[in-house]
Amino acid sequence: MMVRGENEEKSSLSLQPIMKKIEEAPVNGNRQQTAATMSSGCSMTSLKSNSSSSSDVVAKDNNNADPCWDSLPSVILLEIFSYLPQESRIQASQVCRYWRYALFHPSFWKKITFTLMDNDSILWSRCLSSWFKFSVQDVTIRCESANNYVREALFVLKKLSGNRQLRKVFLEPIRCMFEYPTQEVNSKKLLKQLLNIMETSNCLEALSLGCIEELTEDLTVILEPLKHNHANHLTHLSLASIKDDPEHYNFLELDHSLFNSFARLSILSIDYDHVIDNLLQALNSGTMERLVIHVHGWSGEYVGTSNNAWIAFTQKNPRCELRLNLIHSYSAVRVLDSEILQSAMPLTHLKVLFCERVNVTAFQIISDWYSSTLKSLIWIDSFNYHQNHFNSVYNFGDLNNPDPLVLAAWKCKNLSEIVFIGHEYFLINLAAIVRLRHNTLKRFEFAESDIVSEQSWMEHKAIINEVKEVMGKQWKLLSDEELPKVVIHSLSGDSREVIMPMVLRDQK
Repeated sequence: MMVRGENEEKSSLSLQPIMKKIEEAPVNGNRQQTAATMSSGCSMTSLKSNSSSSSDVVAKDNNNADPCWDSLPSVILLEIFSYLPQESRIQASQVCRYWRYALFHPSFWKKITFTLMDNDSILWSRCLSSWFKFSVQDVTIRCESANNYVREALFVLKKLSGNRQLRKVFLEPIRCMFEYPTQEVNSKKLLKQLLNIMETSNCLEALSLGCIEELTEDLTVILEPLKHNHANHLTHLSLASIKDDPEHYNFLELDHSLFNSFARLSILSIDYDHVIDNLLQALNSGTMERLVIHVHGWSGEYVGTSNNAWIAFTQKNPRCELRLNLIHSYSAVRVLDSEILQSAMPLTHLKVLFCERVNVTAFQIISDWYSSTLKSLIWIDSFNYHQNHFNSVYNFGDLNNPDPLVLAAWKCKNLSEIVFIGHEYFLINLAAIVRLRHNTLKRFEFAESDIVSEQSWMEHKAIINEVKEVMGKQWKLLSDEELPKVVIHSLSGDSREVIMPMVLRDQK
């Protein structure tokens, strides 16, 4: 559910079918709570069934002609609702049945998030997809990986396949979408529904494949219909994946000239396998604002990109930010400095997730090359890897060989986010980072188990208090209980539960 924008047209879809279904299906606490969950991040208390007459809300004197609130013309009531924020509109819908009908007008359901996590959410998603299948414009499908939930995702997409007004489709699986594919639930069926949507929609602006590996194996199948039907509309396109086995996966070549057609493309996510000079040359519209690249395995056969191509790209797209994500890149992290990074890259965000080592030379390069662009640095590994001793790679106290993370904090003037977990780190250097970046630092996360302190207890406490003065009194080092299990031990949890939310945020 969403608050209607000022310029958004009201839907002319008849309310009668919707009203009939609402009357036939009494709204209980569970279902109404699900409504809150399903409706685009809405947070509210459960709606309570209210079948009483409006006289319980507004006293009516039969001897006078004062109008009742439940007698307001629907046009006026809907106009009033359109000015209310989400929570207020939901609260207002509890006044009476007539006001509750107004809540379900299609103009208030242009944006819907289907969260498929349990039986209640499945029931509610089926209702929403049936009621608003021709009017919703912005859809996000969040789905667990179990087959029955994926089946429901397919159901929702099939309902939407006839919607000509659909503009945005985002898939957001919690883990790998097809852990146990069957004849009934598989990537081909999901792809078919997406292709139907591409064919039917008049103006598709955004499409995210949700990092689902099976959908990204042959991107030509996706790009061809997008080129023919939505080349002048598409602004967001997410084609990057999360590999089940980063060292072994299928790879199909891509015709990069297909990207020449997307005149308004501003956000693109794609795997490093496809990132060559030809791709950067094809993204020449000047509209690019964010390029997200996922790096998985590494092969010496990768062509990669040249620095000259990045120079030309940034000249064409001066506002573009580059977000580089290394995901389970056990081999690629070793060559991050020598093979992947280029000095002309407009790098603003670097995530290195469960690659299980630190590339110190890359840290030093980052400080030199991206001092004016880097905003975020996230490096997360598991505790149990024997090589995860960051402090052992440099001589502590050697002024000629300073801590690389402190160096990055000193040189990168726009750095506002630092997350460094899974490697030992000196407490005194933690304080040094805060002193250097106290004006810009917004997020600062380290694990308590990683911290090495050579100070007395009083000195240790004083440093922690100093950090709290900058970051806020609620700031603290993360305890083991607050960390995902996979961080404590690489075999104790699923790293995708950490990775997926982080990389999916890059796509919107």
